[in-house]
Amino acid sequence: MARKPTYEELEQRVNKLEAESAKRKRAEEALRKSEQEKEAILNSMSEVVVYHDMEHRMVWANRVAGESVGLATEELVGCNCYEIWHQRSKPCPGCPVVKTYETGQPQEAEMTTPDGRVWFVRGYPVQDANNDILGVVEVVLEITKRKRAEEALRDSEERYHAIFEQAADSIVLVGGETGTLVEFNERAHDNLGFSREEFEKLKIPDFEVIESAEEVAKHMKKTIDDGTDTFETKHRTKGGEIRDIQVSTRAISIRGKKFAQSIWRDITERKRAEEGLIQAKEDWENTFDAITDMVMLLDNDHRIIRVNRTTAKALNATKESLVGKKCYEAIHGQSHPIRKCPLVLTMKTLDAHTVEITEPGLGGTFLCSTSPIVDSEGELTGYTHTLKDITESKRLEAQFQQAQRLEAIGTLAGGIAHDFNNLLMGIQGNASLMLLNMDSTHQYYERLKNVEKQVESGARLTSHLLGYARKGKYEVKPVDLNQLVEEICETFGRTRKQITIRRELADDLFPIEADSGQIEQVVLNLLVNAADAMPGRGDLFLQTMNVTHKDMTGKLYKPKRGDYVVLTVTDTGMGMDKETMERIFDPFFTTKEMGRGTGLGLASAYGIIKGHGGYIDVESKKGQGTTFSIYLPASEKEVQKVVTTAEEIIEGTGTVLLVDDERVILEVGQDLLEAMGYRVLIAKDGNEAIEVYKKNRDEIEIVVLDMVMPNMGGGEAYDRMKKINPDIKVLLSSGFSIDGEATEILERSCDGFIQKPFKMRQLSQAIRRVLEEE
Repeated sequence: MARKPTYEELEQRVNKLEAESAKRKRAEEALRKSEQEKEAILNSMSEVVVYHDMEHRMVWANRVAGESVGLATEELVGCNCYEIWHQRSKPCPGCPVVKTYETGQPQEAEMTTPDGRVWFVRGYPVQDANNDILGVVEVVLEITKRKRAEEALRDSEERYHAIFEQAADSIVLVGGETGTLVEFNERAHDNLGFSREEFEKLKIPDFEVIESAEEVAKHMKKTIDDGTDTFETKHRTKGGEIRDIQVSTRAISIRGKKFAQSIWRDITERKRAEEGLIQAKEDWENTFDAITDMVMLLDNDHRIIRVNRTTAKALNATKESLVGKKCYEAIHGQSHPIRKCPLVLTMKTLDAHTVEITEPGLGGTFLCSTSPIVDSEGELTGYTHTLKDITESKRLEAQFQQAQRLEAIGTLAGGIAHDFNNLLMGIQGNASLMLLNMDSTHQYYERLKNVEKQVESGARLTSHLLGYARKGKYEVKPVDLNQLVEEICETFGRTRKQITIRRELADDLFPIEADSGQIEQVVLNLLVNAADAMPGRGDLFLQTMNVTHKDMTGKLYKPKRGDYVVLTVTDTGMGMDKETMERIFDPFFTTKEMGRGTGLGLASAYGIIKGHGGYIDVESKKGQGTTFSIYLPASEKEVQKVVTTAEEIIEGTGTVLLVDDERVILEVGQDLLEAMGYRVLIAKDGNEAIEVYKKNRDEIEIVVLDMVMPNMGGGEAYDRMKKINPDIKVLLSSGFSIDGEATEILERSCDGFIQKPFKMRQLSQAIRRVLEEE
């Protein structure tokens, strides 16, 4: 049986129990106090703090947790956070609380609730001594305002970056007095042609043109001291181009350091435009004054607002002195507008008007024109009034009409000469055939010789006509004009011994390319006319020299550029009046009595010189003599020595194809050729010539080819026969001269040319020259 405890033992137990109870109470009190302190601390936090059990239910939540959703804290206990904050029936994807349960490690993430608020969520595991998870403490901080501020800052930075990079101007952040480039946009380096990497290594003085390093430092200091600075400078691009730049700077501070934010605006084009406007104004002023017509600006009362230099000069006044005067007073010396004044008409109709007036005070005939001046809004502001001197142009117009008339007569003369030469050819051919076997004792021998002389006279006449028609060159080659003049003067001097001939011939005279016979005809004609103008006795001066087109300014014609040779023939004769000078080159015009002149001499001279690409002038006054000036293009070719050709008839053998559309020439030509020993085939035009040549090409040694024929002319016939046989021998024959188409054919490798009418020996020699050519 157990022993009963003693009183002392019972008292000790009671005391022990009381002590333990007191200790437990103290512990409970401390725990309660600790819980109160913990709750007070958690409730005072700005973050949401929630403790979750293993079923994800909220066991405890602080005051802020309830306030964040408008509920009492007690209402949160037992609920799931995803139900309260996210209105979901299951945890949110990526929830850090769930991840904390799964990993046993603290987790964090940003979460957005359906109301748009953003939360920073952290999950902390609560573990026992064995590291087993008992629950999770969730700490949540609302960061909506911070996120919005961050987004606003990011948007602001993006906008600034977009503005910075896409600005039309260069934007540069400059640091230090040396002009170091701290930051810059793409435009800054791209405008100067550098890459970003190249530009980062540069300082402003490296591409600055007019600013030194010291001046760059001065501008930096001014910006820092004053806050801003604006100036213009020049930058050099990587390629070396200089660009005008307007610089605007302002001081900024970044983390206590001062910098200059600089905006560079390229004003090169603007500067050029401004300079262009200034230049345009100057150009307009210069242009206005350079206008050779008289130009005035007038108001509605006929008063002069402005005039150009030409007007002032024509009116023998200054430009300033004319301003304010009425135009009819200044120009016409009248107290009222003249009867034909175009300004009066323009003021009535507001249309431009032009009239022709003769103003003795200005010395000629003028086109007077007036036009209204209207501003951009259609308001009438004044009138332009111009006077164009047409005195010279009217004279040139009359001269041009005369030239056209002469050209028409020349064309007619050329056609007549061609046909006449064909007729003479028939006469000459028959005379040659009759004289071939006739000795000088025959009763008709002298008559036939007289026929030949008359044919020669007729040929000279047609030569004049062809010369006038500019179809007079027969054989063009380099000619020494001095030698030609010497020979003509020597011959002429024997016949006109009462005339004193003086010569001044340039030693270094350029050669000319000409038909020496035609130029001789021109010079001889001038000498004869000069002698006729000095009956009894007189002096004749001939001078040659080298000139250029610049020495021929002020003439009625516009010479082609280049070197020329000029021959002047001056006499001391009776001279000519104005009416005679205006007609001296007209065909058939002569001042000589009946029977002493044909009126073709100077007309043919005019045509010959024109046909050689030259010009002929005349200066004369009644009783003071006359000077003719002949300008001929100079040549770089050397003068060739003249080789005299034998005069006898050269016989031959072989077959000749004779092509001509004139029956009489075919007949007489065939007889002439057969008399020389040739076999002759004939064709009356180009088509027939080609057919005959195709059939007999192996037999035909030479073709005597007329130029002007119906159906197919000589030029086309030559080209087609040349295709059949590139080595064909062709002698051209024409009543026209070697000019024009004949020259073109000769330049296409044709072998020779003979002018109608020709004698038998001339034809035989021409054929022989062609056949013997390599």
